[in-house]
Amino acid sequence: METLFAQYWWLLFPIFGMGMGIFGMYMGHKARQDRIGLIRQYLEQGKEPPASLLDGLNGDDGMDKTGQKANSGLVSMVCIFSAFALAFGYVGWKQGSDVYFALGLGFAPAALVSLIILIAKSIRKN
Repeated sequence: METLFAQYWWLLFPIFGMGMGIFGMYMGHKARQDRIGLIRQYLEQGKEPPASLLDGLNGDDGMDKTGQKANSGLVSMVCIFSAFALAFGYVGWKQGSDVYFALGLGFAPAALVSLIILIAKSIRKN
């Protein structure tokens, strides 16, 4: 069991990422259900629901695309790809493993492209 973990320790990262993605989808679903319940309460009382509440059902959560939330996905992509590139590159360099070093070199361009897109979006916003 110990050798199995030593060989496949890096699988913890994608499994954790998938778990966080599932949790994010669940929380988004729960938020939409809460909005629908609130709209239902407005309609049962005979009132018109606010337009911002109805717009929130379309997924933009009332935030315009220039807000901080719009770039948070790109920031996390830059951080994750950079961490993977550094971790795999370091392990490949330290152990002399070409596979880990190649994985590090594979994640480095993804981190760089994500950073360039983030910078371009922030420059275009201003």
